[in-house]
Amino acid sequence: MGILRFQQYDGLNLVLPIVSNFHRIRALRTLTTESLAAFMPFKVQEIRHENGIFYGQNVISKNMIIADRKQLLNGNSFILGVSGSGKSFTAKEEIAGLKLKDPKADIIIIDPEREYSKLVRAFDGEVIKISATSQNHINAMDMNKDYGDGANPVILKSEFILSLCEQLIGAGNLGAKQKSIIDRCTANTYRFFQQGNYQGTPPTLQDFREELLKQEEPEAKEIALAIELFTNGSLNTFAMKEC
Repeated sequence: MGILRFQQYDGLNLVLPIVSNFHRIRALRTLTTESLAAFMPFKVQEIRHENGIFYGQNVISKNMIIADRKQLLNGNSFILGVSGSGKSFTAKEEIAGLKLKDPKADIIIIDPEREYSKLVRAFDGEVIKISATSQNHINAMDMNKDYGDGANPVILKSEFILSLCEQLIGAGNLGAKQKSIIDRCTANTYRFFQQGNYQGTPPTLQDFREELLKQEEPEAKEIALAIELFTNGSLNTFAMKEC
C-alpha cells in the first residue's frame, strides 16, 4: 500500500480490528492487527502447565510462561548471555522455584565457581567439596552390574578409561600398542570384582596403575609413569575410593 495523502483518518480506521475494509483505500488485510495474529497457532505457542513455575513472558502474546520440565517433550535448556546479564540469577531463581514447589525434589548442582553454596545451604542442602586438598573423593572406576544398560560393563568402562588416559597423557600420544595394553589392564583390574557379581569394593585408578606395572611391555611402564600424578600423586582426587 502506498502513501495515504489526505487519508489519514481512513488509514487509522483500516488498522482497527473491526474486520472491515474501506473502499476508498484499495488494500486487503487478512489480519488487521499484530495482536490478532498472535492468536494464530503458527504465530505463537503458549506454555501454561498446571504445576509449572514462572519462566518469563511470551514475547509475542505478552502472556506468562508457566512450565513444568517434566511435561515437556525435551526438558533440557541452557542460559546464554554476556557477563553481568543475570545468567546465575536466572538459574538460582529457577532452582528456588523448583524447590519451593516440590521440597522433595532432587537438584544436583555442579559448581566450579562455588557461587551456589549459600543458596544450597539456605534450602538445607548438602555441599560436597571436591578438590586436591578435600577429604571427599570420587572413584572414576566405580561400577555396578547395571552400568551400560545391558551391555558388558567392562567394555564400556574400558572405553572410558581409554579416553581418560588420552586426556591425562595427551591426545595423539597413544598408539595402537598403548591402547591394547590399556584395554587388557582394564579387564584384568575388574576381573575379581566382576567374578564377585559386582559386590564389594570396586577397583580404583591406583589398582589400574599397579596392573600396568605388572605388564612386561615398556609401553605399559610409560603409561603408568604418565598417569602417576593423577593416581598416586597430588592430583589423585578421582583415583581413590569414594568417601
